[in-house]
Amino acid sequence: MVEDLNVAGMLKNHSLAKHISDAAWGEFVRQLEYKSKWYGSTLVKAERFYASSKTCSQCQTVKAKLSLDERTYHCEACGLSIDRDVNAATNLARRGLAGTDSVTGRGGEVRPRRQKLAGEAHPDEASTETPTLVGA
Repeated sequence: MVEDLNVAGMLKNHSLAKHISDAAWGEFVRQLEYKSKWYGSTLVKAERFYASSKTCSQCQTVKAKLSLDERTYHCEACGLSIDRDVNAATNLARRGLAGTDSVTGRGGEVRPRRQKLAGEAHPDEASTETPTLVGA
């Protein structure tokens, strides 16, 4: 499960731009998509405006406002007090599991057969074959 972030918009915040670009979010998501297909998994993307941080992971109440400097999420409805990021991760995990068709959260076999992988490998990706030892 990943969030569809507006990386270009986030880069406009000059105090965060270096950290965001260092994270290479676009490349990270591209790799997750590739590896998900490779292993028969399903990568679920939360839509850009899903309020994962503003939604209470216990009672599902959505806060109207939650500033970035508020690091602890406090729910006025049920009284839950939890780290903001843990709250968002819990909401995203639940949303991701709802988008899968198995208990493990994976869309395919846990260990796909190697014969299938060779035909699906992308030519630009590094080989996973064991290298031959020269002079052995």
